[in-house]
Order: sequence, then C-alpha cells, then structure tokens
Amino acid sequence: MVTLPIEDVSSSQTPSPPAPRSGYSPAGQILCYTPPSSPASPHPNPEPTATHDMHYYLTEGLGGVEPRQFRDTEPFIRAIQSQANKLCSGKASQQYAVFAPMTQHQFATIDRIRRARLKGHRFHYFNHEETLIVKLMAGQVQEMTSKGLGGRLNNKIGEMGLFEDICRMGSTTFKGNGSQKEADCAWKPWKSRPLGTDWPTLVIDCGVSQSRDRLVADAHWWFENSGGQVKIVLLISYSESKKEIRLQQWELVTIPDPHATPGQPRPTRTAPAIIREIDLVVGVPNKASLTLNFESIFLRPPAKGEGDFTFSRKELQRFSTNVWEAAQ
Repeated sequence: MVTLPIEDVSSSQTPSPPAPRSGYSPAGQILCYTPPSSPASPHPNPEPTATHDMHYYLTEGLGGVEPRQFRDTEPFIRAIQSQANKLCSGKASQQYAVFAPMTQHQFATIDRIRRARLKGHRFHYFNHEETLIVKLMAGQVQEMTSKGLGGRLNNKIGEMGLFEDICRMGSTTFKGNGSQKEADCAWKPWKSRPLGTDWPTLVIDCGVSQSRDRLVADAHWWFENSGGQVKIVLLISYSESKKEIRLQQWELVTIPDPHATPGQPRPTRTAPAIIREIDLVVGVPNKASLTLNFESIFLRPPAKGEGDFTFSRKELQRFSTNVWEAAQ
C-alpha cells in the first residue's frame, strides 16, 4: 500500500483475468512505499507493479476467524444466518465467516440458491484453495451507507444525462486470478466496456469499522486482479456506537521507487493508495468534499455539460445525518 499525504478532515458476470504477473510480495506482506515530498502523479494506464500472493487474501483482516468445515447446504445456511443475527444485534463484532474446504462443486451448489436465501451477504471464493470467505450483511446501516452514497452518485450521473451510458451493478461476481468476488456496488460504462466479461471502473465496498483491514485487502484485490482496469475503489466503514462513517478513496498511483538501483532509468512503482480519507462524525462539522474523476469512471474526457462528480462538505454531512436518523 502506498501511503500518501491524506487530506486532514478529522446474475453473475465473469471478466477475463489478466495474465499472472511476477513480483509477488512475501506472504501476507502489504506493499509500503514512502512517497517523495512532491505529490504522486497518476499513471495514464496504471497497473500494479507488484501483487500480493494468495496467503495475503486468505488471511488479511481475518485474525481470530476459525475456518469451518462445509458439510451440507442447510447447516451452512443456518451458520451464516446465526452469525449474521448476532452481528446485527450487537452480540458479535466479527463480520466474516470462512469455510474450508469447500469444493468448487459445493460452492456452485451454494451459489445457485443463495440469491433467494442468503441475500445481501458477499462471497469471495478461492478455487485452488477451496476456501469461501463470506462478508456478512451487518444490517440496515451497512445497506444505507453503500446504497445511500451510490444513490447520490446515480443522481449526479442522471443530472448529466448519462444514465444510458453506464450500468450500476450490485452482487455481480467478477473472476480474477484463481478467485472470484462481489462488490457491494459497482459501475461500468457500457460504451467503453460493452462485454459481460469487462470489469467495472468504480467499486464500493462497505463494512463495520472492525473490518477495515479486510476492506483494504478487498481494495487491493480489485486493482490487482483487474490489472488496473478498476480505477477507483471507495471503502466505507462505520461504527454504530460512535455514529461515525469513514470514507476512503483508493486509486492506483505511480511514484518514484525508493528501493530502485542506480542503473534503472527513472524507476517507478505503481500501487494502490489512499488519496482521500474523510471521517463523518455526528456533531462534528465535516471539513472535506469528495471528488470522483469523470474520465476514470467513463474512460473518456467529459463533454460539454459533463464533469467530475463532487460531493460537497454539506452533502456528505447530510448523507451521514440521514444514515443515523434512519437507523434509530
């Protein structure tokens, strides 16, 4: 993960995975680069220079989560529903469940029925490792944060007359290198990416504040497995007890590589980075706005009457207030 100066604001589709790349980091290690004093500059067509191995994606943010053995469909559904009920009632704080081993045949059986019986839960399945990681729906606050911000973005897209140019997806499954997962919300421009196998350009993933480390791993997965075709990942985490919502805007950036050897001409590294972080807390005035680059989402320059999508400070404050008022 690249650390940049942060603004002080106190129906399944199967995209074709890119070819595997060399330069994997040690198991479980997060890529960390120290940026120069000048701001990092976006790469025209960024693709992560190095990627994480499967161990990172199987373990990051899952400390204390013991894998359960998959035995049959009904016990699996009961286990998910039981943990989700405890999470929603405040009797548990762990948002993830892990099932291993689960064969690809067993996963296919679960996948066929879950739209009706396990709606809202998000699956991340690893083929070779025969492991399923389930992100549990934590209740109405989680749904209101992801869909609330997504709905506001849809309104801005509609105001520019661009509804016909983009598709919003919910539980669509995207296949990467040896694993597949879903976003909470995603957007894909039809004209630039008309195929069912195309990746989205913008993704939103949401979870409770205790799940932030796992959400960061999810952000890395989107960038690395799409080969940089996913341009923006918005991570939303929240704490019901503190009445706090944190927004993290992740993008790929290219910076000088501090570990490069003298013989390398203009050495650089490209990796996911937080370019903006905003904490929305009840009773504390918000001091920052959120801007999503038009070209990153639609893959073309804006025409007349089009432009970046900006959520003002007051708009974000209203979004936060609406979430907590509706949750009472």
